[in-house]
Amino acid sequence: MQAYINFLLEDIASAYCPEDYFKKSGNTRPELDLEQELEESERFLNCDREPIFEVYCGLKRENFPPKDRLSEDQLTQVTVAFIKMMSSWSLFVDFPDDLPQPMRYELLLDILLKPVMISQYGFFGFDYCTGNPEGCELGEYCPCLKIV
Repeated sequence: MQAYINFLLEDIASAYCPEDYFKKSGNTRPELDLEQELEESERFLNCDREPIFEVYCGLKRENFPPKDRLSEDQLTQVTVAFIKMMSSWSLFVDFPDDLPQPMRYELLLDILLKPVMISQYGFFGFDYCTGNPEGCELGEYCPCLKIV
């Protein structure tokens, strides 16, 4: 399985945001920056209409093996590489420190199928916190349980 993981890590490395991704617009006038920032604010309010992350990065959820086929070390390799790649797209994820690697892996892969807003002027984040531990995706690792 490690041979496949090595290929997967190469695919993740190839999925980084291209350096010229935002330069393609040809924007050189400062007044357009303000217009673009306002457009991004509008897009943020309607994020559910944005493309899913697979569209941007080119990775497909079905190419990732089930978590139970991977060792703890392999899960860590993939999750660390995936989080770094997400950062190149101005995306971040906030997991509780004690969240097990198999859960991190599954939550990260689910992001591939979620609408995301790729922003030139900010970040788009996934923190999985609704403020209510009932029905939380993080289950027993929900940080709200420590507060209640």
